[in-house]
Formats: sequence, C-alpha cells, structure tokens
Amino acid sequence: MRKGSMIDVSESIRRKKVRRTFLLLNCLFEFYAGITGATFVLFLYSKGLNTMEANLVVAMSLIVSFFMEIPTGALADSIGYVGTTVLSGILMAVTNVLFFFCDTMPVFLAAQISLGIACAFESGTLDAWVIDNTSTEESRTVFILKNKGISVMMILSGLLGGLVADFYLEGIFLLAFVAAVIYIGISLVVMPKVETVRKTRTQRRISEAASGVKKVIKESVQYCMKDKNVWNVILFNSILTFAFSPVFVFWSPVLHSFERVNYTVIGLAWVLMRAAMLAGNAVLERRKERSFSALAVISAVCGISVFALAYLHTFWSLMLGILLFEFFLGIIYPLKETVLNAGISHENRATVLSFHSMIVSIFNYVSMLVMGKIAQIWSIETTWKISGLLLMIAGIVTVINKREKLLS
Repeated sequence: MRKGSMIDVSESIRRKKVRRTFLLLNCLFEFYAGITGATFVLFLYSKGLNTMEANLVVAMSLIVSFFMEIPTGALADSIGYVGTTVLSGILMAVTNVLFFFCDTMPVFLAAQISLGIACAFESGTLDAWVIDNTSTEESRTVFILKNKGISVMMILSGLLGGLVADFYLEGIFLLAFVAAVIYIGISLVVMPKVETVRKTRTQRRISEAASGVKKVIKESVQYCMKDKNVWNVILFNSILTFAFSPVFVFWSPVLHSFERVNYTVIGLAWVLMRAAMLAGNAVLERRKERSFSALAVISAVCGISVFALAYLHTFWSLMLGILLFEFFLGIIYPLKETVLNAGISHENRATVLSFHSMIVSIFNYVSMLVMGKIAQIWSIETTWKISGLLLMIAGIVTVINKREKLLS
C-alpha cells in the first residue's frame, strides 16, 4: 500500500472517530434535559416551592445563559474547545450534585446558575470543533445525525426519568451526574487524541466580549428601525415565546394532579409530546407556503388550543389537548425561524439573529415570573387563558396588517 493511501485511510479513521465523539458528547449533554424534562417542575414542587418560586428557578438558567453567551465565547477563544467542553461538563456535574443533595431555594438558584453557564460554554463549542476536524461535507451530514440522535435521546431519557422518579425522585439527578462524568472523561481523553493541531486563536478579553454585546444591540436596533418587517417578526416570535412558557412549565403538574398518575405516566406523556412535535415537523415539510401570514394563522389556531386547555378537566382530554399544542409547535418552530431568516439580509444575518435570541430570552424570562405569579394568585388555568388569548390576538392582528399592506 502506498504511503499516500495509508495516510488517507488513517485520516478517514480519525474523522470517523471525531464524528462519533461529537455525536456521543451531544447526546450526553442533552441527557440532563431529557431525564429531567418531564419531572423537574414536579421535583421543585415536592420541595415546597410555589409556582412563582419554581418558575424563578426554571428561568434562572435561561437568563444566565443569555448574559454569559458572549463572555464564555471569549474565554473559549483562550482555552480552546477541549478546555471549554470540560468546563461545561464540570458545571453540569455541579448542577446535579446541588439538586441531588440540597433542597432550599438559594441552592436551587445556584444550581441553575451553574447550568446556565454550562449551556453557554457548550453552545456552539462542539459544533465548531467538529467543523475544524472534519471536512465541510462531513460536518453537514453529522449535524443531521446530531439532531436525530438528540431527539432519540430526549425520548428515551424522558421515559427513563419517569420510571426512575417513581422509585426515587432525586435519582434523575444521580443518573444525570453519571452522564456528566462520562462527558468529562470523553472530553479529557478522546477529544485531544482525535483532533488535529489547533490553529492559533485570536484571543479576546472579557471586556471586549461585553462591548460585543453592546455592538450587537446597537447595530440590530439600527437595522430593525430601517426594516420594520424584520422587527415585526422578532416581536411576534417574542410574543410566541411569552405565551408558550405557561404550557411548558405547568403541563406536568396539572397532569400529575389526576388520580393514579405517577411519574412513569408523566414520562410516557413526554414521549408522546415529542412524537406529536415530530408529526408537526412532517406536516410542515409537505407544505410549500412558509410566509409570515402562515405563521400568524397557525399561531392563532394554536392559541385556540391553549385557551381550550383551561376547560379540559379529564386526564385524556387534557393529554390530547397538550399533544395538539405540541403538534402545532412542530409547525411553528421551524416556520418562525424560516420567516426570520428570509427577511434578513445576508450581511446582517449573524448580528440580527443574536439580537433576536436576546429579545426572545428576555420575553421568556419575564413570562416565567409573570405567569408564575398569576398562577400563584389565581390558577394555572388562568395563565393558559391569557396565553391563548394573546396568541389569538397577535395572530389575527398580524394577518389583518399584512392584508392591509397588500391592499394599500
């Protein structure tokens, strides 16, 4: 065998190991979200937290990840992808240890802060690593496999979380801790062995990263002031996020309140919800129209389903209502991303997408606090009524405005 051929075979094997490592690390990192997704809010309620306190805990990781996204990127430039991945695993392990051993509100908040920073470190790091260590064509393929792998992981770990929680509720965090330890081990041992020699990085100071946030906001606001259509899409997507959060947070407590509904049933409900969302994705793939008006119409219809949840008082009717909501999400999520990206010019895409993420995160955080307080004062059903009305109004107003512009 020629020397060149031996090098090609060796390189092919290395890239294959890179892809496998990438997929495994992504699945291990998402294992926490899957195994706690169905029962996390119920865990917080079991520790005596009310709806307002539980929502504050849930929202803490979101807001921390939002503020830490760019600073952690600056640190990643200094320590490299392997170091960043290890840090994200360590912080994930700390998160699970805190939830496993402690039961007070301050510690729960600390755990969520650790989780938020871990997610900020992980965000984009593994994607960048696999791109640097494979070909462009291979990286595109591996991203498709990544999404499929995470979907399967979320379904299996969600079901496992329900089964484990019925025996020992805190056990979900013990298993997630084991996954985090394996994640750290692979990051330390396998990643350095299969990656190529890294190029010298342009290092940034944290202060420069902070100025980057200001730059993103300034440039995005200027762009959105010129292009009101993009701003309208960002505002509409933010309203969607605000209205969806009460269903995300409160579905499991309401289902769990029915007689003979244990954590295993909640885990099965999680699996069915993921399947309903995939069904929505499949329907959207068959549809050609992916306009802002289409997004507004389907959001208004989704609002009707959310509003109706407040009036469904049997387990199976409510379960079917939640599955219908998830089906609509399977259509709405890809559609809103398509509409946003279609309206942004190429040279402003990265900046405006970052601004969009910031605005949506703020709306999500505010919704968690506001809806948690409303549920505490009145009821969970009241939050669903408000969210449903908000979705219907936003969708109808958007459709009317679009038609008026076409007629004028």
